Amino acid sequence: MTQQVTEVKVCGAGLPDPSGTGVVWHYMAPRVLAIGVWTERCEGRGEDAEPLFTHRMPDGEGILGVFDGLGGAGAGASCELSDGTRRSGAWIGARLVRAGVEAWFRSQGPDPDPGGTPESLRGHLAELLSSVPAPPPSKIVSRMRKWLPTTMAVLRYRLDGEAAECRALWAGDSRVYALSRESGLQALTRDHTEETDCLRQLTQDPPMTNLICAGQEFVIDSHTLRLPLPCVLVCATDGFFGYVGTPAHFECHLLSTLQEARDEQEWAELLARLVSSYTGDDASLSLAALGFADFAQLRSGFIRRAREAEARYRPADLPAEDLTASEWRLRAWDEYRPAYERLMPPARPAKEPA
Repeated sequence: MTQQVTEVKVCGAGLPDPSGTGVVWHYMAPRVLAIGVWTERCEGRGEDAEPLFTHRMPDGEGILGVFDGLGGAGAGASCELSDGTRRSGAWIGARLVRAGVEAWFRSQGPDPDPGGTPESLRGHLAELLSSVPAPPPSKIVSRMRKWLPTTMAVLRYRLDGEAAECRALWAGDSRVYALSRESGLQALTRDHTEETDCLRQLTQDPPMTNLICAGQEFVIDSHTLRLPLPCVLVCATDGFFGYVGTPAHFECHLLSTLQEARDEQEWAELLARLVSSYTGDDASLSLAALGFADFAQLRSGFIRRAREAEARYRPADLPAEDLTASEWRLRAWDEYRPAYERLMPPARPAKEPA
């Protein structure tokens, strides 16, 4: 399998550093189309790892994922690479976990498999992270400081006749979604944060209750489901969905760029430019469209949903009713929320903050 890689300059309108660089990936095979998007808030300092996509042709199985190094949790600890460059523990952690997930997937047989469980992945990642020596203890001054901290949102899938068997695996607040022609964007994960209401999260920065790091316990959460084909699967860090007006706006961004694009490469490039125009963070996305004959069929299949989402959730101005912006956002979320949360896993008991 060969993925095509394109580097594009993306202008971050309204951001302090408007010269960020984005990299996009695109891939096409029978019944499988994939794109990846990676952008930096500040060029050369991005802590998101490159998005992951791997597909095994013989058994129709693949994995996609994103990894957001948590600079706020581990920026103070750093180490020097072999070329003399100094990188934060968050930068290293995200890339180590990405490499670990890919190696874990490549070592597995078809899912479900005893070796493909969330606990096997957790053990693999914990062992990998423990191989990197931590800085002297005096530099990590409190329980709030983590070594190699990162989020992870991964989706492992297997094509099975007219459906895809899916297993979402995650830690932290990066997300996995399904994008449906009938129901729109639907979350397949539930954030490991103290506040889990997606609209309120847009105006807050809730502490995480679970994240991947070295030397401390963490959990890999899991959610399995079967989705009819064709379907679109998305993994994204909060740079994509955390700086929008309502949760519905992320769907609008995905679908409006899809309708504008002529092929999968242009779709990825348009998403890179768009996210750089509104985000306040690094942003990465991995997307796989399964069961479509080609890009034209994918785009045409979402024409009606794109028009509906644009009309309902992204008006140019506030509706004619005498509503404040916050009232309109709450009403839009109340309408959007049932379908958005329909496939989410059940809420788990609250944990101590990580």
